[in-house]
Amino acid sequence: MDTSKHKLGLVGATFFIIASLAGSGVIALPQQLAAIGSITLLSFLLVTAGAFCLTLVYVRAGALFDNPSPTALSAYVNPLLGAKSGLFYVYSNLISNVSILIAGLGYLTYFVPSLNHPIVLGCVVITLIWVFTFLALRGAKFITMVVSCSVTALLLSVVITAVFGWMSFDVSLFEQNWNVSHLPQGRAVLSGFAVLLFSYVGVEAVANNYELVNNPKRNVPIATIVGFLVVAVLYIISTTVIEGMFTAKVIQAQPASFSLSIAHIFGSKLLGQLSSLVMAIACLSSFLVWNLSVVSAAKTSADHGFLPKIYSYTNKYKVGSRGLLVNAVLMTGIEIALMFFGSNIALAFNLTVTISVLLVLFPYFWSGIALIKKGFESGNHSVFDITIASLSSVFLVSAFVSADFAELWMVVVCIMLALAAYSLVFAYQKGNRE
Repeated sequence: MDTSKHKLGLVGATFFIIASLAGSGVIALPQQLAAIGSITLLSFLLVTAGAFCLTLVYVRAGALFDNPSPTALSAYVNPLLGAKSGLFYVYSNLISNVSILIAGLGYLTYFVPSLNHPIVLGCVVITLIWVFTFLALRGAKFITMVVSCSVTALLLSVVITAVFGWMSFDVSLFEQNWNVSHLPQGRAVLSGFAVLLFSYVGVEAVANNYELVNNPKRNVPIATIVGFLVVAVLYIISTTVIEGMFTAKVIQAQPASFSLSIAHIFGSKLLGQLSSLVMAIACLSSFLVWNLSVVSAAKTSADHGFLPKIYSYTNKYKVGSRGLLVNAVLMTGIEIALMFFGSNIALAFNLTVTISVLLVLFPYFWSGIALIKKGFESGNHSVFDITIASLSSVFLVSAFVSADFAELWMVVVCIMLALAAYSLVFAYQKGNRE
């Protein structure tokens, strides 16, 4: 069977990156950053520079490795690291996937306020997990076609805000919002790193799905860089504009920040509501991209023997169908835990973002080390590769520094539970084989 027709071309791969980044990242940013202040513009510039270095790591890895996904690169550094990093990457992104759905539903509170109730929120999230999981079984090309339409509509609201919002921009209001957290300036800048890093998680989305792209040696690097730059420019400009349009208190109270800006720009509450609906649909549909990306990364780890073999199975669309179902069960468990803790939209989003970001830093870090190791082993190391890997590593370590003590302990607990489950699953499989 010719599977090329199910693969992505350059345009499709670029939209895949944009959907991975823009779907959930941009719409949640204004509200999350408003708790710190407009000083996060400095955080944004620093994180964007670091994330761009990380992007270049995956671009270079695409030229040097047959499989440039984070899980494969970690395995190249060291098999033991590959096993652990594959585990952290896959399960950190499962937590992140739940936060994507929560962010999208935050925009629907405009219409359904009851979504802020933990039980209602949890039931809707679990339903969406399973609906989108079954849709993902159709493969990358089908998903990209669906998501590209919704994300294009989402970006329209962001572009309108970024362009026309300046007409309502108030410099004195931006200055008033500068540091509402009242933290020391350096700490305030660092405190925005986690949520900002979450907004850029996805630069490796095409690298994860290398096998699903036509002419990957050419298309993956171009799609990755173009997609990143488009989203980064829109992120920075649109978020900065909103911080000069409304007080930090108003932004914090409104999950649908871009709907707020659209209603203000056009003086129409109806257009604001329409924008809210469109952005919710786009954010929720971006879950499809990430669901597919995570299962592709899991397949890479399973092929190396680092995750259960169930992740290695693929259907006729080259999708890890059984792995998708396993991940759906795990994400359902994560949402049930959030329901148990009584988490509303804001609390659930903050909790899942923090844990997922700190876990994903491990495979990101080892990806840069893999690039340097490849250069030394081949005898063809370059200053450029060493530079981008080193700068991305400094950026990733600084993200750890930005976390508070309680957040780090949550990550430690998650690692302990994940490693325990990992060991027991493999022990069970080994016992059955014998």
